[in-house]
Amino acid sequence: MKLKNGLIYGAFFLSLGGVITKLIGAVYRIPLTNLLGAKGIGIYQMVFPLYTILLTFSSTGVPSGISKLIAEGNNPEKILKSSIKLFAIIGFITSTLTIIFSKYIAVFQGDINARLAYIGIAPSVFLVSLISCFRGYFQGFSNMKPTAISQVLEQVVKLVVGLGLCYALKNNVLLASASATLAVTISELITLIYLIQKTKKSFNKREFVLAKTDISPIIKTVFPMTVATIIMPITRTVDSFLILNIVKSYSVNATEYYGLYSGAVESIVSLPVSFCYALAVTSIPIISKLIANGENHLKKIYQAVFYTLCLSALFSLVTCVFSKTAINILYSGLSSAHKEVAVKMLRLSSLSVLFLPIMQTLVACVNATGNYKVTILGGVLGAIVKIILSIILLKNPSINVFGAIISDIFCYLVACFVNLSYIIYSSIKLKVQNERNNHYRVRG
Repeated sequence: MKLKNGLIYGAFFLSLGGVITKLIGAVYRIPLTNLLGAKGIGIYQMVFPLYTILLTFSSTGVPSGISKLIAEGNNPEKILKSSIKLFAIIGFITSTLTIIFSKYIAVFQGDINARLAYIGIAPSVFLVSLISCFRGYFQGFSNMKPTAISQVLEQVVKLVVGLGLCYALKNNVLLASASATLAVTISELITLIYLIQKTKKSFNKREFVLAKTDISPIIKTVFPMTVATIIMPITRTVDSFLILNIVKSYSVNATEYYGLYSGAVESIVSLPVSFCYALAVTSIPIISKLIANGENHLKKIYQAVFYTLCLSALFSLVTCVFSKTAINILYSGLSSAHKEVAVKMLRLSSLSVLFLPIMQTLVACVNATGNYKVTILGGVLGAIVKIILSIILLKNPSINVFGAIISDIFCYLVACFVNLSYIIYSSIKLKVQNERNNHYRVRG
């Protein structure tokens, strides 16, 4: 296998883009948190669990499915045009419905003040649906550079526009929070323009325009992969409702604590997780191509899992040891009480830094083999465990929001167990089959 198609090479560029992206995001989150305060960042963060569900469908399932189809040898131009045709419609409908029902979503979630934030971010769902099609096109050739560059561009635009708008509206917390979500939409628009221009240079425009479209392969591949990846974000959305409504019954700081958990802590945790996630994304086209060529893919799966384990273990240890330093440096604008809570949350979340990347890589590898039922089963069982634990633990005032973090850890463990069990089973099955073939070959 050529270096440019290798796991490490592809993961390097995607990881580099991911690290830069998250660093910019962390830099952005610091002044944003200080400008909005705990209340404002809590409102800002309220839109992201639901937004993540919608985004997972278009930013995870779509590019992964498209890259898998292209890696298997399908016509890349045809796949790209078919995916754009399908997901532009889905994205537009989703964005429109989010705007229409923004008030009801915010009320149901527990704070009507989030309505404007939902309206500001809704159009980005449509834009990301298109962005993901173009990213999947390049990833199908194991070319991770356009994805990495577009991610960095997205964050830079969001930082500049977001902080500018928030500073101008800092005296009105509601408008400032909504302007921060509007900045997300603007950043996606600029990113889409970049990818369109990049794609035009990669193939003949006439061939692209005349290529016949067929959405059936897209539906058969993308939708099962999306179901497998969307379960966790749905669970996190349910979690946001549980946190705000259960904790609010005995604490007046429910929104503030949720803001610290999903804003300050998660922004730090997401940095090492996104670095490791590059291995998951890069694994899909490589493993898919090996399977399509009739080659042994299990060695590549174990390689991807091993690399992920090494990285996640290191990042988990660093997160735990330097949690207090990170919170004090990054979020100096928080009160002493909020800092203390955030430090404890981050230390506990270091276990998520260990297990979440492993789960992501396992799910990606199993999806690449086409066994979507396994990843869906792992996600469903993990989600059930998480929701049950969240309900039980959040009701305990002494555990409070920490119950959500504990349930996260067990959720990832269950999903890891299911997917890893399948991979081990596949290895044993392949070994037995090879031994049987060798036996018949010797007897023959």
